[in-house]
Amino acid sequence: MPSLAARDETNPVIHWLMTEARRRIDPNEFLEAFAHELRAADVDVSRITTGVPILHPQIFSFSGLWELGKGTTERLFRSGPDVAATMANSPIRIAYQGGGPVSCDLTLPAQPGEFAILEDLRPEGFTHYIVHSVPFADGSYKALSLATKRRGGFRADEIALFAAIIPALAFNLEVQALRRTARTLLDTYVGRQSGGRVLEGQIRRGSGETIRAVIWLCDLRGFTNLSERLPRDELIDLLNSYFGPMCDAVAEEGGEILKFIGDAMLAIFPIGADAALTCAAALNAAERAQAALADENRRRESAGRPRIDYGLALHLGDVMYGNIGSDTRLDFTVIGPAVNLTARIESMCRQLGRQLLLSADFVEAGGIAARSLGAFSLKGVGADQEIFAPI
Repeated sequence: MPSLAARDETNPVIHWLMTEARRRIDPNEFLEAFAHELRAADVDVSRITTGVPILHPQIFSFSGLWELGKGTTERLFRSGPDVAATMANSPIRIAYQGGGPVSCDLTLPAQPGEFAILEDLRPEGFTHYIVHSVPFADGSYKALSLATKRRGGFRADEIALFAAIIPALAFNLEVQALRRTARTLLDTYVGRQSGGRVLEGQIRRGSGETIRAVIWLCDLRGFTNLSERLPRDELIDLLNSYFGPMCDAVAEEGGEILKFIGDAMLAIFPIGADAALTCAAALNAAERAQAALADENRRRESAGRPRIDYGLALHLGDVMYGNIGSDTRLDFTVIGPAVNLTARIESMCRQLGRQLLLSADFVEAGGIAARSLGAFSLKGVGADQEIFAPI
């Protein structure tokens, strides 16, 4: 019988990693199948984790966890002191630095200063825990851990197999990590729905589609004055304190944040089968943002800091949703008369003394309870527009 650690494609696990596994780009699906392949090859493994640091504004790394009889889950670790403290006493840190493998016999009594993870694994009946460093092409290292409950731990041929599969495993994890990084960056800078379209290849200039959507436009009041009198860091903090609740509210109600335009934010809520439901979601988001910013302003006033004053408009209409720009620099956005009208309505917030204004089309399509503030002539808009405020 050939050794489990055979380094060519005759080994079923290595063969799978070099062929079928390459089509499994979802990390959780891959990890579940990887565990199945190991056990099918008579490897007595009961727990596997993969640890991959990623480029993300708040997440330090993601880790896939597979457990026998429980399936696969994903854990996201946020950057911060807690993660740093955990990593300081973890074999994963050694793997991330290119060290190891680290092999721990869990049948031995606990030792002072041992890895914290061992205290969690021993009570669950694990007998052997191994962590390997997984090298990526950019010179960084990721981590693979494997644990068994077998009496006596992993066999020598299983341990040799773990070392042999690392190059093929690294290729698969790197493809998954690169795709995740691309998706994270697109979600962060372009938006989740727009980023998905870009990742699917919708990157031709002028390509797009006409969609019906609720258009959200909010704008900070007095920003020029604030930018002239506030220190840089305080101004950035104010902008983040303003955009944060706006973005959170839109995302929680299923909207898509398209762009920040200086101190303004443009978002859409694509209309599905039920326009009234979409309008209700957009209005809920607006009211959620209003409440959060009211709380923020109370905190700012008590601390003697400048208030956040803003205007917000909601309108419903047809927009062109797609790419505009040059051959080498594109913007995935919405354009059209409906967007322009939303901007004109938002500009009336100061004049009418309102934070939130609604268009007649939005009120009608959503069946929104609202009070008419009158019909107004808006710059660049032919007919007078009736503007509403929610009741």
